[in-house]
Amino acid sequence: MHFTSGENVNKQTNNAKQLLSRCLIGKIAPSIALLMALPALAQQSQVFTPGNLVVAVEGCGVFGGTCTGVSNGTGNGTGNSSSGGFGDNQAGPFTLFQYSPMGTGSVTFVNSLVLPQNLSGANFPVSGEYGSSSEGTLQLSTSGKFLTLMGYGVNAAAFNANPPAFGAAPSNALGQSGSLTGQTYTAVPRVVALIDSNGNVNSSTAIFNIFNTNNPRSIFTADDMSAYVSGQGTGSDATAGVFLTPLGAPNSAPTPITGLDTTNNTISQDTRDVQVVNGRLFVSADTKGGSNSARSYIGTLGTAGTLPTSAVGGPVMLTGFGNTGGTGKVTITTGANSTGNGLNAGLQINISPQNYFFANASTLYVTDTGNAKNNSANSTVGDGGLQKWINTSADGSGTWNLAYTLFKGLNLVLNTNSSGTSGLYGLAGTVSGSSVLLYATDTTLADLDPTHLFGITDTLSFTTASEAENETFTLLDTAPPDSNFKGVSFAPTVLAPVAHNHLAVTRRHHLRQRSLFLSVGRHRLRSRNLRLQPARRHSPPGRRQPDALRNLHPRQHHAQHHGHRNQHHHGQPRGLDPG
Repeated sequence: MHFTSGENVNKQTNNAKQLLSRCLIGKIAPSIALLMALPALAQQSQVFTPGNLVVAVEGCGVFGGTCTGVSNGTGNGTGNSSSGGFGDNQAGPFTLFQYSPMGTGSVTFVNSLVLPQNLSGANFPVSGEYGSSSEGTLQLSTSGKFLTLMGYGVNAAAFNANPPAFGAAPSNALGQSGSLTGQTYTAVPRVVALIDSNGNVNSSTAIFNIFNTNNPRSIFTADDMSAYVSGQGTGSDATAGVFLTPLGAPNSAPTPITGLDTTNNTISQDTRDVQVVNGRLFVSADTKGGSNSARSYIGTLGTAGTLPTSAVGGPVMLTGFGNTGGTGKVTITTGANSTGNGLNAGLQINISPQNYFFANASTLYVTDTGNAKNNSANSTVGDGGLQKWINTSADGSGTWNLAYTLFKGLNLVLNTNSSGTSGLYGLAGTVSGSSVLLYATDTTLADLDPTHLFGITDTLSFTTASEAENETFTLLDTAPPDSNFKGVSFAPTVLAPVAHNHLAVTRRHHLRQRSLFLSVGRHRLRSRNLRLQPARRHSPPGRRQPDALRNLHPRQHHAQHHGHRNQHHHGQPRGLDPG
């Protein structure tokens, strides 16, 4: 990996300010400027194979090894850190590990892709906070064309060289960096990264004035033109929750969706994994932020069939998903059909929902960290593992009930411990016949504990723990030193390009000639002569009803296993529509 020095701080600041100002002064002019800033050639060879797994890795991201010479590294050799490597809460690069799975019993490492670490054309850097417990969610867009991830728009080495310059004093943690414009510090935007099957990365969507001094957690796009983003703010401002933003340019004023939803509607509350499923916007929450609205559940935003484009308030809890007060209070049953994780039978606990997967309309799998934020239960113990929730109605319109928690093979520890795996975080799933293939990453109690990738197969029709008693997680891989596994997803598909009515760059390169096209409004501009051509119209996001479940249909194809350890660095930034 290549890091830039702290001398790039001023350069990054100036470039970021220039890009931001351009995006605010008009439509066509900034789009032309963005086109001219793009590098000459995008990566065209296929990097990701549909059906493979992809894991987001924070830190060194070197498969089978570790990095050397981490600039200003504060690692002290504890846990998974090495002396002089990445320390807790430092900035680190994001790397994507690709694996070829054989069911849920084994995987073979294929390759890795390092996301951008420097400003390049319209692209911003994409860094993560090493050791963070709530970042790096990785998921596919509804179209299946893009992997999506949120990070911080700052070069890791530049940040670690001088954290106070980015508003992170006194903690020096990347998550404490400021994202507000007009301050004395250099604002760090929260950045959306979209990655296609050729490994091309678009990180031009740099969002300011959200998730201030806290973590960007997830992003979901239902139309590849706009995206919902989710994260945490200061706890007493309006920068937390779910926002809507156009894709393809910096944005200093994203649209609040949850808005001022707590403390008598005066501040915003943090949220976690945001998804669009069957045309409905969902989000998970595990928070005590604000007052009179503690939330630990999965809920919906807006009405069914219409994706919200303005503030709708806090999420509405799925019926039955915890107690009526919304604090995630659940009483675990006992006996052979205990609904818990083997550590909490008969106890009243608080759940801690993170990522989730709808196997069908009435079956929902949820990763739980086992370390809840709320404490309304009479026990401090959680329910870490992979929970299976089943709805009383086949169409999902009834009441959700916790059927059982998958935990065997995880070697879970109680959240009263100081280290070890307490639950799960990332999740990817697909239905294959009567089976559900599930892949998850773990949550650890100490930020620098080793992290892991697990696989398990559940029978879709099972409704009790006794039926699933022989189902056990298999350890698929362990993160290398100075690296943390975060989100997991299936690889993007290879689809034909579609012209959009927003900023979209299509690259066509030959041996001696290259043409670039830029869509602006209803026209498309060719870079050689700026000739206007009509572009295809698209429905507004609020009127589309994408089927997220359709993109997670079982894939019978198993890619050929590879033993290579070659590392692919990111291609040059390209438009949101592969050419």
